[in-house]
Amino acid sequence: MTRHYSFSAPVAVGTCLLATCATLLGSGVAGGRTSPANQTKPQNKKDDNSQRLGVLTVRLPITVKEKNKFVGGLAENNFQVFENGKLQRIEGFQAPSQLPLDIAILMDTSDSVKLKLPFEKDAAEDFVSTITTYRRKDHVLFATFDSDVELHQDFTADEEPLITAIKAVKAGGYTKLYDAIYRVIEEKMANLQGTEARRIIVMLSDGVDTASQRNLKDAIEMAQRYDITIFGISTKNFTGITSGMVESPDDKDMRRLCEDTGGQLFLPSQKIELFKAFEQVARDLRQEYVVFYTPDDQQRSGKKRTIRVKLNAVQGHPYYKLGYVY
Repeated sequence: MTRHYSFSAPVAVGTCLLATCATLLGSGVAGGRTSPANQTKPQNKKDDNSQRLGVLTVRLPITVKEKNKFVGGLAENNFQVFENGKLQRIEGFQAPSQLPLDIAILMDTSDSVKLKLPFEKDAAEDFVSTITTYRRKDHVLFATFDSDVELHQDFTADEEPLITAIKAVKAGGYTKLYDAIYRVIEEKMANLQGTEARRIIVMLSDGVDTASQRNLKDAIEMAQRYDITIFGISTKNFTGITSGMVESPDDKDMRRLCEDTGGQLFLPSQKIELFKAFEQVARDLRQEYVVFYTPDDQQRSGKKRTIRVKLNAVQGHPYYKLGYVY
């Protein structure tokens, strides 16, 4: 049965391109896309992010930090990429801040976050203002999840409709966190034209999924398939006043969801920490390297392929997706 979002009036957004999604999903291309047959390969490989028809090329975003600070100024020769333990040849490289951003903000509006919702909305509005005023080539989508997955504002570079949509949401219902991630990727982000824009999900939730048909594994594999980096802000321990608590099992699931896709999880306990978490995400989005490689193994098996990144001649910890299924 064809699935649709339930849209919030009076916002008018484009229809979900499910036929296109089905075509992309059916191709089985993981971590990259096949390109039109008329694309030719330039001589300068560093400027070449094109792909031959039918050839799997992996697009791998990487963030590098040392003592919680970004490591800048890296070049292609600072990275080694291994797939299933075998060293791969890097065929393309892009430095941070050069690529446009396509960001989906997913806000938990279930009953469990009702008391925290005003703080969530204030922080999300501040984040939107930061992103949309930085440069006009970035686009943001806003959706919520409770008993339903609801698209309030499609991708736009305009701050006003996003702020209006955020202000209008109310809390109630169960929590379909994994369904929200899966469907927003399937119905919106997989349809984005071109391969240059970095695709990001910023998820704000207490992490307790109570009603999804999809599970954690489904959400991770969907994100890895389409190179979606997920940043999570957990409100599980958030009271707005008191200090935080130890990480819960739900937080650990959110951490896996983020770290397996190359992102990070933030655990604010106070209002000021919530705003700082959004500020940190905004900075992280500008600090991502992207490498491209064509795996030696081009056989489609339906099995997971593991990825490992090693840094050369530089200190730091790389954040990247840990694998994909092809």
